[in-house]
This record gives sequence, C-alpha cells and structure tokens, in this order.
Amino acid sequence: MTLIETCDIDAGGIRLSARTAGTGPLVLLVHGFPGSAWSWRHQMAPLAEAGWQTVAIDTRGYGGSERPADGPWTTEAIEQDLLGVIDSLGAQQAVVVGQDFGAKYAWNLARHHPDRVRAVAGTVPFADLPQDAPPSAAWATLGEEHFLHLHYFQAPGVAERDLGGEHVEEFLRRLLWALSAGGNYFSVFGAAGSSSYLDALAPAPALPWSWLTEADFATYAEGFRRGGAGREFAGGFGSYRAADADWAFESRWLGVRIDQPALLFIGELDPVRKFTQVDRSLFADLSEAVIPGAGHHVQQEQPAATTKVLLDWLAGLH
Repeated sequence: MTLIETCDIDAGGIRLSARTAGTGPLVLLVHGFPGSAWSWRHQMAPLAEAGWQTVAIDTRGYGGSERPADGPWTTEAIEQDLLGVIDSLGAQQAVVVGQDFGAKYAWNLARHHPDRVRAVAGTVPFADLPQDAPPSAAWATLGEEHFLHLHYFQAPGVAERDLGGEHVEEFLRRLLWALSAGGNYFSVFGAAGSSSYLDALAPAPALPWSWLTEADFATYAEGFRRGGAGREFAGGFGSYRAADADWAFESRWLGVRIDQPALLFIGELDPVRKFTQVDRSLFADLSEAVIPGAGHHVQQEQPAATTKVLLDWLAGLH
C-alpha cells in the first residue's frame, strides 16, 4: 500500500499543509474552491505508484495552511507560494495540475515561469481576460439583474456573515452538489441580486452521494472550520476579491503562449463548459479530454476515469 503522509512545507515565508506520496519527478496538485488537498485523495496513490513524487497542497487560506490576516490572495502571491513549494522539495521543475482556481494558478504559473513548469494540466479552459474593464465592473452590472456569486463575494464581511459559523456545512453541501453532475448550478441565477449565496443555492440531497461519503465531507468541513469564525473561507473569498488585481497582473502576458505540454481535462457536465472556452492559440501542445458523467469536481466524481487520463498524459512526459 502506498504511504500518503501529511506534512507542513515552508513555501518561502508561509506555511502550507500538504499530502505527499512517492518519489520521482514532482507532480504538484492544486485545488480550487471549495476544496483542499483532500480533493485529490483518489489520485495520490496511483500517481505515486506510476513513479511520480505526488504532492497535493492546501493553498493559503485553506485547510491546515496559514491564513494571513491580510492575505494577499492574488495570483501573484499564490504563484510565489507554488514556487516556494517546488523549491522546498528540492526540485527545479514540476508538473502542475490544477482544478477550478487551481487551474487558473497552474496555467498562469506555466506562462509566467516557464522554466519552473515542466508540463501543465487544468480543469478550466484558459484564455486571456477581456481588457475593456476590470472584471468587478461587469460583475456589478450583471449582479443588479440576478444573483451572481462573482459579484456577491466582492463586499468584505457579507459572505463571512452569510456562509460562516453555523452555516458552513450547509453551504458546503449545497455548493458541492450544485456544481456536480447531479446538481443544477444555473438555478442560482434565478435568485434576486440581493440574495445570499446560501439562499440562492438549492438544498442538497442527504449524504452519502455516489462520489462523496459522510467521512469525506466531514474532512472537508473540518478543514474550513480550522480558520475560526469568520475566517473559514478566507482563501476562497480572498481569491474572488483579488480579481481586479489579477486582471491587471495577468495583462502583462497577453498573447504569450504556453509552450509546455498541456492538458485540459474537464467534466462532461461541468457548468464551466457553458460559459468558458479555451483559446487554443495560447498553447503550443494542448491535449483535451472530456470526462463522461463528471461535473465540476471531476477528479472526485469520476476518479478512475480522471486518474487514467492523467496517467496516460503523464506517461508521455517520461
């Protein structure tokens, strides 16, 4: 049986919690929101057994990692964290694999620091952001018409009040389900712009689900609660509020191509597929895989199929 260990990593001034397994070339697994290193539990052992040093981290503000009082929560800061992890593990390069926000960080790290990323994979299509106005301006306009989580998260304190404390588990259940293949995420847009996210999300069926046990869910919830009251979702909320800063930062690389081998793997029923398209001109070597029967949490909802896609792609890098 493959040994999976939990440890702390000094990522250049910030302490990040990680799950590690195996030896060999480094594969760094980066989660999204809501998520944690636990999101990759099904992939850890198979990747390690295939000859990869497999490391899944809790990014800053999540799980067992530090939650700095003032962040920062920008892509630029998290890129430095990822580079710090690679350095701490004694590697020159890593294959970086990301889901949700993790995909955003993976794509950008490959583009901004090509010498440190051997290959890159993500679950969210990558394209340059529109340059006509900061993202928050467009979100504010849309948020006047109906509920939009991107706009809802912008005001500090609102989401902390609505979703923290006694609401943590219910919010997590509703959001995890809504984004899955069995849910209907787009129903949130039927809610009024003044709604809370919890009210906009439909109730979720009782656990267990086909892809999430009660014990797995408890692990998720415990990781968020480690932040304390009002700080449960510090990393996720902070990342949403960093959107305009990220937009300005990423604009420095407009049109720059990702030359490393790249993989887009996405759930067939992921709501992201409805409103985000990949810009293939930004890739020199892009492979694509659609995972049948999976929603947004592709590596959890269809773990065997997702792991096979990753292993087949990684085998081509050896």
